[in-house]
Amino acid sequence: MLFTRKITINQFINLKPVTPHMQEELEPIERFKFACYLGINCFNECCQNLNLALTPYDVLRMSRALELITTEFLERYTSHHIGIATGLPVVVLKMLPDGRCPFVTENGCSIYADRPTPCRLYPLARVRAGDEVQYYLLREDFCMGHMEGKEWSVVEWVEDQEAEDYNEMNDLFFELISAKNRSGRNLTDGELERIYRACFDVDWFKKETGIDGDLEALKEGIRFSIDLISHV
Repeated sequence: MLFTRKITINQFINLKPVTPHMQEELEPIERFKFACYLGINCFNECCQNLNLALTPYDVLRMSRALELITTEFLERYTSHHIGIATGLPVVVLKMLPDGRCPFVTENGCSIYADRPTPCRLYPLARVRAGDEVQYYLLREDFCMGHMEGKEWSVVEWVEDQEAEDYNEMNDLFFELISAKNRSGRNLTDGELERIYRACFDVDWFKKETGIDGDLEALKEGIRFSIDLISHV
């Protein structure tokens, strides 16, 4: 029977990994064993039946990997809604009708170098609450990677997966969530649409502002959204 796994990022939609038995809290100095490679029996099993939330930086990197403008990527590969916990736009990757990720192939991820945060950190999930950051180890029944002998610390894994830039940019987006929480107000439909475009649709925001650089536009879009929320 098919089921849907929720692989999410707390700084984005403020949800814990689905079930407590799937996770083991890790401090950054703790170690775990894991390896994933072409040929392992469970290869690609983690790339299906997902509810995969994307951050603005995920959207930008995936769009550029596919040589698409962000507007087209969002329309073709994602859906969005307003998060219950945050009251802010949540962007979710659309799966294929059979439940697979649209970018998975027999040889793995077709955009591996630009894969989104949850895939990049897997089997870890990064959770931020205020100034505190914690990592969780996800243990899923199908995954045989935990039986491999390669041992990692959390810091080593983050470095090996080249996730530092993702963490930095996602922390910037977390500031928007914090600003929304501090404001204590409900946003109008117009405000939510502007935040969605400013944060996730970098190419739209670049046209609106005349900013040239992708990262500069992404950062400015988040700052714009924080100001919109903070200044009533």
